[in-house]
Amino acid sequence: MKNIFINFYFIFLVGISLSRYLDVTFESEDDWIMGVSWVEGSTFYNGINVGSPILYGESTVGEMDVVDVDLRFSQSPDSVSTAIVYSNQMDGVELGLGTFPGSAWDISNPDNPRRLNVCFFEDPDGDRVWNPTSLLGSEKEYLIIMLSSYDDSGQAYNNQDAINMDVQYFSWLKRKPGEDWFSSVPAVLKFRNFFEFNRFNIFSSDNTLHLEWSTELDSSDISFSVYRSEDGNYFNQIAQNIDQGYYIDDNLHNQVFYSYYIEAYNYADSLVMTSAVKENFPFPVSSNTSLINHWNEGNLYSDLNPKYNDIWGYTDIEGNEFAAIGTWDGTHIVDLQSNQETGFIPGSFSSHRDIKSFGNYIYIGTEANWSDPFSSEYSIESQGIQVVDMSDPFNPLLVNEWDGVVNSHNIMEHQGYLYVIGSTRETGSDGGESWGLDDLIVLDLNDPSSPQKVGGWSGDYLHDVCMYQDILFGCGISSDVLHVFDISDKTNPVQISSIENIPSIHACWVSEDGNTLFTASETSGGHVMSWNVSDVQNINLLDLWYPEGGENWSAHNVFVKGNYLFISYYVYGLQVLDVTNPENMLVSGFYDTYNQYVPGAIFNGAWGAFPYLSNNKIAISDRSSGLFLVDFYPDDLVEVLGDINQDGFCDVLDVVLVVSVVMGQTSPNQYEFIASDLNLDDVIDILDIISLVNIIVQ
Repeated sequence: MKNIFINFYFIFLVGISLSRYLDVTFESEDDWIMGVSWVEGSTFYNGINVGSPILYGESTVGEMDVVDVDLRFSQSPDSVSTAIVYSNQMDGVELGLGTFPGSAWDISNPDNPRRLNVCFFEDPDGDRVWNPTSLLGSEKEYLIIMLSSYDDSGQAYNNQDAINMDVQYFSWLKRKPGEDWFSSVPAVLKFRNFFEFNRFNIFSSDNTLHLEWSTELDSSDISFSVYRSEDGNYFNQIAQNIDQGYYIDDNLHNQVFYSYYIEAYNYADSLVMTSAVKENFPFPVSSNTSLINHWNEGNLYSDLNPKYNDIWGYTDIEGNEFAAIGTWDGTHIVDLQSNQETGFIPGSFSSHRDIKSFGNYIYIGTEANWSDPFSSEYSIESQGIQVVDMSDPFNPLLVNEWDGVVNSHNIMEHQGYLYVIGSTRETGSDGGESWGLDDLIVLDLNDPSSPQKVGGWSGDYLHDVCMYQDILFGCGISSDVLHVFDISDKTNPVQISSIENIPSIHACWVSEDGNTLFTASETSGGHVMSWNVSDVQNINLLDLWYPEGGENWSAHNVFVKGNYLFISYYVYGLQVLDVTNPENMLVSGFYDTYNQYVPGAIFNGAWGAFPYLSNNKIAISDRSSGLFLVDFYPDDLVEVLGDINQDGFCDVLDVVLVVSVVMGQTSPNQYEFIASDLNLDDVIDILDIISLVNIIVQ
């Protein structure tokens, strides 16, 4: 095992980066040659680059196909190279044969080097010998090293324009000031290509880290070694001769940081690339939850990744359940049974979208803050509140748009009214006007296809709201203030109290009895807090909570269902708290949708959660990886044999569910399996159907 001390700068790769770079060094007793800096030069005093100069030609050799070369200088007659010489006016004029004082060698196979052709350029009145001896390089005796094997007749490129052929390297070189030309030999100019990993990620699971990487090199020619450190400095080699871009490091300690880097070696066992250092820590992915389906088919954004935001649910009259998930360019409708998209509602390009439902309609608001990433022109399309008819969820239709604002941050439906908040712009760049602008906007959904403004309030920017009966709680994320409103008169919301100094209060939800408010702070160190709001004139803090190790991370959205609080907690995914006693909130389950680690990226991961589906299913939206449908089965869930759908009865609906499991049409979650296994043989089959029918008959 190697024990190496490495002092790396931590570079965290995102997406695809440059996959190679060229390094050129000169080795001789005297340092008598150097490069002349030019606009495309990338190495050796910016005098050398890969391929042909853009202004003068185009090489047929790709950047990934160039080879390592030794350019060996020698004035000995048996070591020089015969070369075609071209005019340095770069007009394609061939001047004839000349002499290069040395030879170029492909040393990709050190045991069998291959001599290469070279060509050079000089003044038409020159001596046909490559000798750029001036201090300024004013002779412009450009040198190109070809990929083809050496032809000692010099005729390989006769009557051809070599600059548009298999050029590997273009060099503009000169004598170094203070040194004599050819003052020392041997002398070698070494061209070495170093490749970079275009992807290196580390994913977490329980006591385990999963390393994944890729390169553009032929995997059959390279092998990898993995190095690990527990302090970020001393690295040990933990694996070698890996022939694939994947390694599992297990038997680790949860919540402990580990750092890694990867080395790649070619068939000659030479190091060809070293990755950046990345780090992560192991932790469990789930507790009391399990994944049912994952959907990640959003339209690609310009950096090649779909960008998701909010999520909401919809149930049709037949009980079929759907998710509406927002993306950068619109809203996707997904059938949760088949995990297939049923429709797409285009929208203004945006980082944010918010979705709610009422009756047979869903409503969509957006920040409308991005220009078209595929267009060179900057233009933002204004958007109000889209109205989508979901009467046929397999054919959702955009039927209207309330255009009283040009943007919004959030919307919330309550008792037939839609509340619009976070609208900040009076006009849009496309000429749209916010004629209905307020910090809190109230829309009447009496005609759900055509919302009408009936009231509003202004006084502080609100980021999110939640309601209980005629009380509305508003989150002043910029002012750190919780505002409390009486909304009994929808035409005139009245602020009746407030609580200050709640850091970056972002979202809220009220318990089903109306006595407890739960808030989430969207900031580093953001907590989830519970408040006694039984008397809104005397609100008191009850408890605060964040996940283990979550001191420096951020919560996002919160929702209450029964005695559970469902939190989309960004990098910690879905977190579920038992809030039976709101003075002592306890973890009841979690499902992590984002098992990477990027320092400071507190807003990566789970954006939204929708817990109001049947049978304890929860839909989650992850900003980078889309829709997750998970089961939640808390510790105190009591399985009643035969009551598969948890409606309190054993009837024909339960028989249908068991039959669908036996026929392989559906996969049961933990609760459904236990409730269906009536004869307790750990198998769901025809015997369980017979037992269930007997229970119903009796």
